[in-house]
Amino acid sequence: MKVKKIFALAMTAVMGFSLTGALAGCKDSAPNATPTNTDPYDIPQDYCRTYYEVFVRSFADGNGDGIGDLRGLADNLDYLNDGDDSTTTDLGVNGIWMMPINASPTYHKYDVTDYYDIDDEYGTLEDFDYLVEKCNERDIWLQMDLVLNHTSAYHPWFKAAIADAKAGKTPEESAAMQRYEIVRADTQPVVGKWSKLSGTNDYWYLCNFSPEMPDVNLLNPEVREEIKKIVDFWLERGIKSFRLDAVPWACATDVMFNEENGEFWSWFNDYCNEKGAQVAAAQGWANDGIGRYCYNVGEVWGSNNSIPDFFGTGMSNFNYAMGGSPNVGFADATVGWVGYKGSSVVNQLIDVQKTVLEKDEHAILSNFLSNHDNARSAGFFDYDALKIKKAAGLYLLAPGNPYIYYGEELGMGGSGKDENKRLAFNWGDGRTVGNPPNSDYEDESTSWKSQTTDYNSILTYYRNAIKLRNRFPEIGRGIIDGYALDSNGALKAMTTFQDNGYTNINAKNSDIAAYMLTWKDRKIFIVHNIGESELNVNVSDVFDGACEVVGTLKASGGDVVLTDGELKLSAATVAVLKAK
Repeated sequence: MKVKKIFALAMTAVMGFSLTGALAGCKDSAPNATPTNTDPYDIPQDYCRTYYEVFVRSFADGNGDGIGDLRGLADNLDYLNDGDDSTTTDLGVNGIWMMPINASPTYHKYDVTDYYDIDDEYGTLEDFDYLVEKCNERDIWLQMDLVLNHTSAYHPWFKAAIADAKAGKTPEESAAMQRYEIVRADTQPVVGKWSKLSGTNDYWYLCNFSPEMPDVNLLNPEVREEIKKIVDFWLERGIKSFRLDAVPWACATDVMFNEENGEFWSWFNDYCNEKGAQVAAAQGWANDGIGRYCYNVGEVWGSNNSIPDFFGTGMSNFNYAMGGSPNVGFADATVGWVGYKGSSVVNQLIDVQKTVLEKDEHAILSNFLSNHDNARSAGFFDYDALKIKKAAGLYLLAPGNPYIYYGEELGMGGSGKDENKRLAFNWGDGRTVGNPPNSDYEDESTSWKSQTTDYNSILTYYRNAIKLRNRFPEIGRGIIDGYALDSNGALKAMTTFQDNGYTNINAKNSDIAAYMLTWKDRKIFIVHNIGESELNVNVSDVFDGACEVVGTLKASGGDVVLTDGELKLSAATVAVLKAK
């Protein structure tokens, strides 16, 4: 196992934080000197990582044209991970998901015209190679957004299909038309959205998202050979995995997961893993513990009842059962709707993890609060910094891969149309990049500059939470077992309660989220107080012997103290415990 020796500072948050005040909170007179870490990081070389989703256009401008690009991303990696094990000024992420970077006629680039090139706005393949080099120096793994369900209507393939149709060819006669879902007008299926093929009266094509995005025939052998070439090109060039767009829409029917859909994604993920293993061998690195060499992540909007089947194809999928909305999972627990219990977050995690592991023994959850398709999560919490921090603590310290949407760690806002959700990152120090065209939302979040030296900021909280993840690999990789308070205030394994009755034993279980994470021969125990009052809980029954506090998170100061088995948790604090 490759272990990076990075050191983590135990920062003490400042008291006096206003629950509804400015996002950065009350500022501490932070020292100018860079703080240093004192605890070693332990990061196995596998796909269980802390990922940062970035809309390249809105992050950092590398050539001065006002548009974010790959060079700008590469030159500002020190913010995400500076590669220096002794500093605490970087965020500490070790994976980056880039939204689409391929050539495209739109600002969002989910309609590709060339899968083998970089969009001109973002730079060149040489700029991409430079980014890979800089990421490798920092042990950051790149994940690329790959759009296979559809192409741009301006892709050469679709242009050829139109030309053949205008020339009088039928789909049976035209290889170009067979690459897409093109049918005669009298045989048009009921399911899906269809548009008339330009310049013809006889043919219609499937375009579930837009007439500008024709759906590809993913059952076509020629198309699959092309997909293999695309995978080869990017894995050999330095990409480690793919985020897969519109997964349920591939081979779509009126059923979200169907036989053809499952067959395609199983084929795709198997091939990626096979090719990934070849690339790893050629480059001289080995996957340390996760049984994949290209661990892909799918976009499947749905509940815990609809998502697990897609795990069975060999990919991970975003945990929409607990993220993406203010009234589910991680967000719901900290907003505090009536009847929702902190212990229910743990119950959900147990249920989701158990379900997906039954589909794939190597499955890794992919947790998030929001992304480019959702209103930004700060709005869920009315821009209340304390609630933002508590939700961040829950999902960053949960089993699986957390995905941080760029600017989330600053409390950025954005809602409504897509452009508003993809606004420019607020550096605040002269590094400027323009908002997407047609956006009409003004983000008023505080900047990186205002938060980076503030020990009580949202940014500092994110840094500290990620440092805990980096110290203890069992947090991301562990199997979760839940705990709840009995009537005497002692934490007991949830399995000891009948019918989950612990939720009604006392009100404290509304505020407690407690769980053990087990990975190989290692165990870590985490207790969140997401309430507004101090809690005292007995942890004597959690470990066979004595335990100790090995890490804390404090959203607004307070105490985390363990004395003779009694754990005192101030409001909005987290304790991380291990056996002595």
